[in-house]
Amino acid sequence: MEITGDGRGLHDEAERAVAREATSAVAWRELGRGYQARGAHALALSAFERAVQLAPRDAMAWFGLGRARLETGDAKGALEAGQQAVRLAPERPELRLLLARAFGALGLCRQAIPHLEHAVGLDPLWATLPGDLGWAYLAAGEREAAAEAFETSLRLEPDQPALWAALGGCLLKLGRPAQAVHVLETAVFARPDDGTSWTRLGCAYFETGRHADAGRAFARGFEAGNDEPWAWYWAGQNAAVLGDAAVLEKARSTLKERDAALARELEEHIEEQAARTAAGGAVADGSSQAP
Repeated sequence: MEITGDGRGLHDEAERAVAREATSAVAWRELGRGYQARGAHALALSAFERAVQLAPRDAMAWFGLGRARLETGDAKGALEAGQQAVRLAPERPELRLLLARAFGALGLCRQAIPHLEHAVGLDPLWATLPGDLGWAYLAAGEREAAAEAFETSLRLEPDQPALWAALGGCLLKLGRPAQAVHVLETAVFARPDDGTSWTRLGCAYFETGRHADAGRAFARGFEAGNDEPWAWYWAGQNAAVLGDAAVLEKARSTLKERDAALARELEEHIEEQAARTAAGGAVADGSSQAP
């Protein structure tokens, strides 16, 4: 009989079950679960290893072993355990998710994608699955597919600040700044200390002509710790439009010291903007450097 519960209670009950039935794979598996619930991953690893020795065709024991290996930094071992679990129970979405995460930990994002796609088909209402699929698509450079997967996950579970931020970044790269504004406003509301999201929001404001808002967003990004050269590149462009000499000078000096190529590109954009303004044209965007 499987042990139910979680945390300390699950662990204590599982220990008693192992004491009663030392050769029960289920008891060892549940002991592993109890250790995992307490964050004792090394002990969980030992318990799941015993479970798979006793019941080598128990898919959930292999699943637990794979999770424990992943938690203890053994991505290759987690992959092997995940593959065995999926062979035994191919239609369980949590097993596909484990296998995909093991592939991801090894930097093999494209191998993760079909397992995540399969898992989403098995359980389309589990928000974690399209979220992980979006990260895998993003790592593989498939931004359109990543954006769709993130949107699906957020419809199912909106309280995911990291996904709002990632979706906003995808939309910027895809040339959809108006959509990115709403998404990134949501991201910074949920996580106001996320400097990268503030800077991306500044980029989206810039590309939609909201330069004063962009200036405030860039400032919040710097305050929150995003001091990357690309942030100063965008802030410099915006400062040139606003006529903010102090921010523009800071952007120029920072890029001159830290990224000569971006410094040159910033000057080129400023010159292009000056020419457009003189000709009565619109503000040129800086989409080549969108984060």
